Amino acid sequence: MSIATVLPETRTRGRRTNRMTLRAKMFAACFALLLAWGASPALAQDKPDPKSEIGGIKSKFVDVNGVKARYYEAGQGETMVMVHGGFTAGSSTANVFSRNIPGLAKHFHIYAVDRLASGMSGNPTSDKQYSYQGDVDFVYSFIQTLKLGKVHLVGHSAGGAIVLYLAIEHPDIARTLTILAVGPENPPQPQTKLVNMLKKCPDQSQYAGLKCRVYELAWLPTTFDDEYWKADEYMAGLPKSKEARDKLRSGAGESQPAAGAYRDTMLDRIRTEGMLQMPLLMVAGKNDVLDWGEADATAQLKGEMALFDIIAAKNTKAQFFVFNNAGHFMYREHPEEFNALLTTWIDYWKNNPPQPPAGDFQLP
Repeated sequence: MSIATVLPETRTRGRRTNRMTLRAKMFAACFALLLAWGASPALAQDKPDPKSEIGGIKSKFVDVNGVKARYYEAGQGETMVMVHGGFTAGSSTANVFSRNIPGLAKHFHIYAVDRLASGMSGNPTSDKQYSYQGDVDFVYSFIQTLKLGKVHLVGHSAGGAIVLYLAIEHPDIARTLTILAVGPENPPQPQTKLVNMLKKCPDQSQYAGLKCRVYELAWLPTTFDDEYWKADEYMAGLPKSKEARDKLRSGAGESQPAAGAYRDTMLDRIRTEGMLQMPLLMVAGKNDVLDWGEADATAQLKGEMALFDIIAAKNTKAQFFVFNNAGHFMYREHPEEFNALLTTWIDYWKNNPPQPPAGDFQLP
């Protein structure tokens, strides 16, 4: 019903009524319309605008070295910066933390940022910035631009690798480091369950393929909802997102060997220089098909344990937590439990600040 459908009938009846009666009928009709709106939840509340919010969290924007960065900000307390995973321009954005931000904001000042060329953040000014180093520099500059000081770093998957590298290159910036669903992938893992699962997906250089990959990585059917996908598809369809995917298809950014060499350099710094001495938490989903060998009856988390072994050899403050009945997005699948884990873990180290290492050492 709309006002336009009510007025013609009122005007017809008005031929037999005076002006006062006409006004009364118009008022009654409008009042009835308002009651009808109030009785319908779909009409009473506007749906979240995918361009500006998800789960009631509003987007903000800031210029980072000439590139527009989209981010969410919520809460107060010590600052936490959250970095999403996924491939560039289509498979993940800061929206992936939408189920965690409200709860974590009760304890921390949260900043969750779209990476370079992802979500609603702008594309790099140089093609070579389509790389891990480009993302590391972007997140670091984001922190510096907003003058956030020392922060709790949280990253998922590729975003976990980014905050890992960021903490190695700029150790003074991290109070704590939390990395989710990350392994070194060196040596290469045997064929995983994901490999065969992706055979049903479209070309992963296109958004439809990237979305299919995300579906396959989720363990629970409730991992993502319609609101999430509506916003995700809107952002993936932006001209700048299509431009970024075209650039990547045409060879922009770093090659796999270059990315591997960068990763190996970072891991060597952990082994030889004892980097990453801040409290460090690794979190995995027991049913993550990305790290589940095709021939294994259950996921062994071989890649993630391999990374933990590298870090824990020089850092006694490193810890590893596994969520059961959870996949690659364990923090979305069990948001309350994840938030409680992260909050309690950080609170412990806040009350028991670690001492600086006495020098080089090797655990027995």
